[in-house]
Amino acid sequence: MATRGFNSDVLFEILSRADLKTMSKCRLLSRECNALTYTPSFVRSHCERTNTLCGYLFCISTQSRDLGRFSSIGNPVPAVRPKSINFKFLCDTKNSLRILAVVDIGLFLCQRGIRYVVCKPTTCQWRVIPAPRSQDSSQPSPYFMTVLKSKPLKFKILRLRLQPHGVGNFNCEIFDSDIWAWKQLDDLNLPDSQSLKDYRHAISVCGRLYWITLIQDEYNILIFDQDKENWAVNLAVPDPCKNRVLYEVKLSVCGGKVAILGKRRDSETVEVWVLRYNHGEAWWSKMQSIFNLENLKRTGLVFLPNADAILTWDCFTIARNASGSTILSTENRSVYFLQADYEPIPGLRWAIQNQKLLN
Repeated sequence: MATRGFNSDVLFEILSRADLKTMSKCRLLSRECNALTYTPSFVRSHCERTNTLCGYLFCISTQSRDLGRFSSIGNPVPAVRPKSINFKFLCDTKNSLRILAVVDIGLFLCQRGIRYVVCKPTTCQWRVIPAPRSQDSSQPSPYFMTVLKSKPLKFKILRLRLQPHGVGNFNCEIFDSDIWAWKQLDDLNLPDSQSLKDYRHAISVCGRLYWITLIQDEYNILIFDQDKENWAVNLAVPDPCKNRVLYEVKLSVCGGKVAILGKRRDSETVEVWVLRYNHGEAWWSKMQSIFNLENLKRTGLVFLPNADAILTWDCFTIARNASGSTILSTENRSVYFLQADYEPIPGLRWAIQNQKLLN
């Protein structure tokens, strides 16, 4: 299918009525289709016209009574109760629930007591997975989940456990939904000259996980392929942002692509770079520069250093909640973008079934 002959208004009307699976496929047709489906107006219309939940989950604490606050993007009619996310089908007054990992299609990895649960809150479905083989150190390990296929559901969960004898040495385990078990991978041992900027923060794009690394005073990117289960350090950050003395950088997702946000240390300027491919060769494209960050903060647009995702091209709109007031970032809050449907996933249990397995 080609987009030639279709103007943007026609594409808008067609794609804004498509289900999430169809829309995801259409994003691969052309750069025009991909960019259109990430604009704020399209996202709002798509939520109105389809049975879709879309917005940001701001996680504040790990307690079940305060798992987070969901800010819906598409809820234009005040009389209609906003679509939201809750975990009442998993929680009770005796056990707390921790969110360990989130996939943007609305699949969660949670820990309830000693139980690990994969769940889809929009359909109130869940399934217990085995606990990781190795015991946690004094510092809880981060988990990173990627969905490789939606029908039938196939996902993997990577767990990194920092070794006590070095800042660049990690024990690696991966959970494979095909065998419903954890596998031990080779340890990740970075060279002495290299370290992860923040091993707890990674982004997931097209089945790959990305981390920022430091090699002396320069930034680089570490990649883990969830499907192939291998590591690679073969991607540089944009040349202007390489020097950590001049820039503070973070990874994000913009328009479904890997993005670098580079904040100059000597000014209130943020540069947004997007990773593109041309005949298999990767290159960085500068999307925009945001100046006068202090002025933007006063108008409600806030740079979120801990944000996990960017949905729209005017990327800092993620800092605003449904009422328009500013949501500030803290060290204990994570931000997750969700675009989920209400279609049940075969293989996951319903909330009313076998509740005793969670206890």
